[in-house]
This record gives sequence, structure tokens and C-alpha cells, in this order.
Amino acid sequence: MIHKKGDVWISAVLYMALGVIVLTIILAAGVPMIQKMKDKNSFSQAKTVFFTLNQNINDVINEGPASRRYMSPFEIKSGEFTIDETNDRIIWSMKTKAKMMEPSYDFTQTPGVDTPSIPEFQEGDLYMYAQDTNIVDEYIASLKLDYTDIAHIQLESPFAGPFAGTYSLTVEHMGEYEDNLPKIKIKIMP
Repeated sequence: MIHKKGDVWISAVLYMALGVIVLTIILAAGVPMIQKMKDKNSFSQAKTVFFTLNQNINDVINEGPASRRYMSPFEIKSGEFTIDETNDRIIWSMKTKAKMMEPSYDFTQTPGVDTPSIPEFQEGDLYMYAQDTNIVDEYIASLKLDYTDIAHIQLESPFAGPFAGTYSLTVEHMGEYEDNLPKIKIKIMP
């Protein structure tokens, strides 16, 4: 009778250990897959935000002086949003392990800077590209809107970029022109 009680406990411990091992294997395989799906969803959401922002900027440019558009909430859930006033570009980038497009292999480039070695894919006015990092299977996925030949972009914000989180964003035609291109002010507020 004593042997039977011991056998039951040994069986229970073995089943628990087997259960823990199976759970660990499932989590080890599932968590990276879930993170990649989350990153792909963030990329898709950022594309939607960029298409909306681009439409608002183009509407303000076409309507002329004093035209204004308001976007709230303007949400950057992951990654970083940057307004490059010097080159009249708006850029979003995110580190990810999800390979969403074929990356370049030049580790020396800065995300968001045009170089011939970075293959860009275009969807409407939106440019998309990816870069390898120094870490195996890690990439920087980026989106870019380029207004170089359309308008001069000016940023007004109490915060220094890059931006992440939820903001209110206003796009306004300043009524001023430089090199025959309108000045468009993008105001980012909490």
C-alpha cells in the first residue's frame, strides 16, 4: 500500500514537470510570433496615420493661406515620428524583428535619410523602406513623406522630436511662400 501512495506522487510530479515543459516550449515559440504580429499591426496603423496626415497636408496646400486641419488624437503607438524641417520630410521608424520588406545591407546609414543603397517602395506619396541593424534578424522599418518639391514644412511644438505617444496635431498654411513653395506649419501639442 505504501508503494502505491509514492507512485501516485511520483506520477503527479512527472505530469506537472511535463506540463511546465510543454508550456515553456509553447511560450518560447509563441511570444516572438506575437511580437512580430504586433509590429506588423503597428506598421499598418502608422501607414494609415501617414495617409491621413498626407491628405490633410495636401488639402491645406491646395486650399491656400489660412487653411487649417486638426487631427486629434494623433497617435504614434510604437516607433518614432520625426519632422525633418531641413529636408521637408516627415519620417516614422521602428525597430522590429518582423521582416516586412527586403532591407538594405548598409549599416552606416541613418534611418530616414535618402541614399541610393536603400531600396524604397512607394504607395501613393508614401515611401517605405527597411534597413538591417547590427543585430541578426532585427530591422528598422520606416515610412517617409517627402514634400521637397511641394512645400516647406515647419514644426512648432513644446517638445523636441522624435515623437511617440498621443498628441493633437494641427496643419496650417502660413500664407507665406519661399522659392514659390508654401510654408506649412505642423503644430504638435499634448
